[in-house]
Amino acid sequence: MTKLSRKERMQKAEEMAGISFWVDLRKGRLTKYAIQKQVKHILSMIFRYVILICLSFVVITPLWNLIRDGFTAPAVLGDKSTTWIPQQFSSIFMDIARSKSLMDYWPSLAYSLFNTFILTFLQVLTTGLAAYSFARLKFKGSGILFFCVVLTIVVPSDSIMLAQYAAFRNFDIFGLIGLINGTGVGLNLIDKPISQYILAASGMGVKSGLYIYFMRQAVRGLPISVEEAAHVDGAGFLRTFFSIVVPSMSGSILTVSVLSFLWNYTDTYYTGLLNRNTHHLAYQYSQLQGNVRWGIETAAKANKDWITVINASDPFMQTAVISSCAILVVVPLLIMYAFVQKRFVQGAARSGLGGD
Repeated sequence: MTKLSRKERMQKAEEMAGISFWVDLRKGRLTKYAIQKQVKHILSMIFRYVILICLSFVVITPLWNLIRDGFTAPAVLGDKSTTWIPQQFSSIFMDIARSKSLMDYWPSLAYSLFNTFILTFLQVLTTGLAAYSFARLKFKGSGILFFCVVLTIVVPSDSIMLAQYAAFRNFDIFGLIGLINGTGVGLNLIDKPISQYILAASGMGVKSGLYIYFMRQAVRGLPISVEEAAHVDGAGFLRTFFSIVVPSMSGSILTVSVLSFLWNYTDTYYTGLLNRNTHHLAYQYSQLQGNVRWGIETAAKANKDWITVINASDPFMQTAVISSCAILVVVPLLIMYAFVQKRFVQGAARSGLGGD
């Protein structure tokens, strides 16, 4: 006799319970309360499925429209009879989007991923240390400092845009850089990636305040007894953090890493303000939306096979090229999420649970 797993036993019990309900209902052995309870369960289940189906439709439909426009042949663009599946497939718009005249995709993807990985690592490290400090260290003014962290979530980034630009246009630390170089003037870090690295490493990067708040809640949910035992054994602040806290909150760290990677990868605010690099995919895509006709004309002139079928003035073709560029930007994120979605959801759900 084969031994059933726990999941199989639960499924069998649910099936037997359902059979028993309908059998008891037919024979009139159920009370009014039992019938009401089962009816409420069925209605709630139907309601949940309706909500999930509607949300899935809202999320999937825009992505499907991008794919449809990006892989439609130029001859059938604008055909109103095409709603979900193109009548004729073609990869010409994807080829145009990958060309050097538009996205210059592979070098741009390599730069974007490399830059995003560095920003994500710096943000996770600094926000994790800040969160652990706020959660465990008690000192005068800690509440005021944490209130300032919350303000970075509430205050719009545009309100400090000018101050941030001026700080990196003449970057100096207490006048020491100007004193060392003998000019009295700091460094110009505008249009250099190090300006974004400094923001991420100082806890002022994209959504850093939100990450500190999130990880602080996760640290407060950990049992403090293990950390106290580590302190008794002679472990210091950093040793306890990296040896005890980080392994214990790996799910929350993964959640913050995914969010940080997503927002840094798609960020156009700090990229456009401090590091206007045309190899950054999201920034390049935002710039391309306002001047797509010139990019299509340049790409078509570089390839004789495209000149005869591409009309840069056609709004349908412009939309198709923009859709293809959007697909190229989104695909790396979809691939990453496919691998980490289970741990990501678990980390988001378990954050803030109570400990000792």
